[in-house]
Amino acid sequence: MSKEFSSRIKDLRKKYGMTQKDAAAALGIGQTTIANYENGTRVPDLSKVSEIADLYKVSVDYLLGRDDQLVKKEVESKGAEDTKDYPYELYMKSLMEGDKKMVRKILLHLLKKGVPSKVIYHDYIERSLKETGELWEKGEMPIWKEHFIAEISLENMALVKRRKFQEGDGERPILLLTPGAEQHHIGLKMVGDLLESNGHNVMYLGNMIPTDNIVQAIKDKKPYAIILSVTMPYHIDSAKLLIDVIKQKFGTKTPTIIIGGRAFLNIGNVATETGADLYCQTVEEVEKNLKRI
Repeated sequence: MSKEFSSRIKDLRKKYGMTQKDAAAALGIGQTTIANYENGTRVPDLSKVSEIADLYKVSVDYLLGRDDQLVKKEVESKGAEDTKDYPYELYMKSLMEGDKKMVRKILLHLLKKGVPSKVIYHDYIERSLKETGELWEKGEMPIWKEHFIAEISLENMALVKRRKFQEGDGERPILLLTPGAEQHHIGLKMVGDLLESNGHNVMYLGNMIPTDNIVQAIKDKKPYAIILSVTMPYHIDSAKLLIDVIKQKFGTKTPTIIIGGRAFLNIGNVATETGADLYCQTVEEVEKNLKRI
C-alpha cells in the first residue's frame, strides 16, 4: 500500500501543478511530511488519507490501490468493455502489455463519448508517458519497450487529432521544437495539437533541427512565439545556447521564447537560468501567456 499510495499522491500533486509546499499548506501539515509521504517513509492515518483524496478529487480506494481489483474484474468480464467506461489503469495495463488493439478501442470509446481531447491527452496519453519514462529512468523498463509505447502514443494522438479543429485566423505562427539532441518530443507535440485545436497557427518542427535551420525558419515565418521543450537535464545547455543564438540574431525583434519540460522540475527560476522569456508547466499556462503577448 505504501508504494502505491506514495506514487499516486506524487503524480496527483504534479497533475494539479502543486508544489510540495502548496500541498502541505492545503492539508495543514509540514512540507517535510508531504515529502515523506511521497517517498514512502511515512504513511498518514485514515483521516488524513481522506483529506488527501478530497484535495485531489479522487477516491480513498484509488489512493490505496484498491481499484486494481475493479480493473481486473473489468478485463475478465466478457463484454464488459462494451458497456462500461474504461479507467486509466486499464489503458496503462494494455500499453504495458503491448495490446495496441485494446488501447485503440479505449480511445475510440472515449472519443465516441465526447470526452474532450484535452482530457484524453492529459489523463491518459501524457500520464502514461510520464509513468513509462519514470520506469525507464529507474531501470525498470527496457528502452525498446519505452520506445514501443511512445510509438503507440503517437498513433493515438493522430487518432485524437482527427477531430475537427478550429480554423486558425491567419495570425503569425508559433514555432514548437526541442533544442540540440533532445529527442523526447511527444509531450511538446501534444501541446501543439491542443494549441491548434484552440485556433492557434502552430508550426511543429519537432526534434534534431540544426540551429541555422531554426534561425532560417524564424526569418521566413516570423513567429510571434517559440516554444521549447527539454525533458533530459543534460540538454538544458543546448537550450541555453539556442536561446542565446536566437537573441543575438534577432535582437529586439526576437519572438517571445517560452520554455518547459521535465528537465526543469528541480530548478528555481527557469527563465533566468535559460534566458527564456517565460517558463510554463502546463498547456493552460502557455495559453494564458500567449494571450498576453
